[in-house]
Amino acid sequence: MDQFNRAGEPVARSIPDDLALKLKALGRGIEPAALNGTRALYLPLLKQIKWPEIKVHRDLQFGPDKERNLLDIHVPAAIRPNAPVIAFFHGGGMVGGSKLDETGLIQANVANYFASHGFIGVNSTYRLAPAHPYPAGGEDVGKTVTWLRANIAQYGGDPSRVFIMGHSAGAAHVATYAFRSFLHPADGPGIAGCILLSGTYAIDAQNPPPNRIAYYGTDFSKYAERQILGNVDRADFPVFITVAELDPVPTIKLGFDLVSDIIARHKRVPRFKQVLGHNHYSEMNHLGTGDSSIGPDLIDFVERCG
Repeated sequence: MDQFNRAGEPVARSIPDDLALKLKALGRGIEPAALNGTRALYLPLLKQIKWPEIKVHRDLQFGPDKERNLLDIHVPAAIRPNAPVIAFFHGGGMVGGSKLDETGLIQANVANYFASHGFIGVNSTYRLAPAHPYPAGGEDVGKTVTWLRANIAQYGGDPSRVFIMGHSAGAAHVATYAFRSFLHPADGPGIAGCILLSGTYAIDAQNPPPNRIAYYGTDFSKYAERQILGNVDRADFPVFITVAELDPVPTIKLGFDLVSDIIARHKRVPRFKQVLGHNHYSEMNHLGTGDSSIGPDLIDFVERCG
């Protein structure tokens, strides 16, 4: 499973070869077969992780919705002074998902991974379509940031070092909040940085899938103004964008397109990485398993932001 660059030199990849083969066999899809197949591969690995001592404060309410405006705070015993805070927002196609799956392992591994490095990890959930259409997801990201800035100091976190991170639909909501100033309070977005994993940053108005219609509405003429691409009006903070090697090709293209959009509009160059060997789901699921495909890059990004 070695890969080589044009000079014939091996390209480092830390995903175990057997997992890489199994993920490749699942293909580039994001349908239930790929989701469930990836979960089946990673749940046994997540169950084996021996995390350091981490205290989890569960189901703290950050907004008015008692079922969906909830977050968990993962605080390590070995917390760094003025610890940075990384708030993670799950995927789910804008119509599903939660901060924890039914096993209590997937998504929790993300917050635990950051906590295991002395940071504060946060898992946040948000309102879902169709009951809560655009821009509810972005609004809930903003509510999370506001709550964390007001309250995280009591857990040992630094209110000036709040990072927001999303995967898939969660990345679209994080990007909507981060890059669209109409959602910001008067003093700006209030974030130290933004991490986007395999998000959807544009909407196909010609043939939108049902979940996109549920969130963005039935007036397709509004899609161009509601998508992120072409509407990034603020990007004066560090940005890290990733795609998985086995993401659907359109998702990979959107990652490159967002990098180009930010460069063109704001003359700022986001950090970018293609996560080799991984698919749409394993890009997140592998954190904490000993696979260093993206985790060290995330830690380095946060640390470099001060």
